[in-house]
Amino acid sequence: MRLALRALAVAAISCLVACGSSSGAGGGTDGGNIRAVDGPVDTGSLGEICDGRTALTSAPPYSGPAPHPVTVFSQQQGNDPTGPTFPIRVLSNVGQAEQEPFQSPTARTQLVACAERADRTPTEVACRFDIGSQDRVPFFRTSYRITVREAHSGKVVATIPVDPAAAGCPTSVKVAWSGAEVFSAPTDRQLVSALAAFTSWDGTGTSPPAGEPADIPAPAAAPVVAGSVRMTTAAAVDPTSPVIRDHLAFWATFAAIQEGNRAEFSALRDRVDPEFLGTLTTILDQSRSDPGRSTRGPLHLMVTGVSQENGAVAVDSCVDETERETIRQSEPTGEIGIRHRLRVTMRQAAGGYLATGFADAPPAACPPPTGKVG
Repeated sequence: MRLALRALAVAAISCLVACGSSSGAGGGTDGGNIRAVDGPVDTGSLGEICDGRTALTSAPPYSGPAPHPVTVFSQQQGNDPTGPTFPIRVLSNVGQAEQEPFQSPTARTQLVACAERADRTPTEVACRFDIGSQDRVPFFRTSYRITVREAHSGKVVATIPVDPAAAGCPTSVKVAWSGAEVFSAPTDRQLVSALAAFTSWDGTGTSPPAGEPADIPAPAAAPVVAGSVRMTTAAAVDPTSPVIRDHLAFWATFAAIQEGNRAEFSALRDRVDPEFLGTLTTILDQSRSDPGRSTRGPLHLMVTGVSQENGAVAVDSCVDETERETIRQSEPTGEIGIRHRLRVTMRQAAGGYLATGFADAPPAACPPPTGKVG
């Protein structure tokens, strides 16, 4: 499938965009060289804060409990050296409640999040576009660094890595005419997750920490493999218990359905209850809205805890899909999965345990993503 591209004939000054150095436009500042600007709080003035040298004194200060209004800017996916370095990024592919802190009136913005490329690595993917002789553009997997600044003072509040960025070949992008390059980008879901400490409301206005590197659980045994799923378990989890065995079987079946060119639900019916089957069918139908779309590669699952919940068993895991890539019409798209925390509820039935639903798992540290770039 060929994608449309708005190509721009510009000089090949690709490093202006492609080289995400720590001293770039999104880099930090000690606050000593910040220029105070007293003007309207709009998209243009907020974007200037990403240069690390601007404070918008008419913006409201960063104070009080979360959620805080945030405006996101992110580098584009092409190496076009013209235009704004950090265009505004509108988040739409998330739930309504998650969108709210990003959809507040611009004048109420307290924080500006600037996402810039950090590290990159070449891939075998070539993005296909209709631009004459350059119809295949090299695609680079990248990591990003999100610098969060207070709009009012311009001071850095946090620096958050996104590694790897999961979005693949875009449908349109501006590139340098000579030496065109395309980069991965954070998905809406990755940006929401990265900024959750500033935008999530847990009843007290603070989000619990996700854990320090020292808190990352070490696998208690060698991985157990079922289909494309590689499962490890924390020390307190018995990988041979019936509920964990059936939990792995559910994931292996669910992953296998995503890998075929056609969804076959017969095996899944034996692993989930009828209501959850309807939910999963909807999820799979949405992911297969493009003909010939499938997902390939290993899924890494680390089970970190098992608990009782309302007569069911809650299995909490770190789910790492950063080595699973989306294929469309037999062509790799550059799109990969993400790493996230997930709870699967399991209920005992005749012959074993059935999966009954997904939920957010409590925050906890997870192993580094297997698809990590930096």
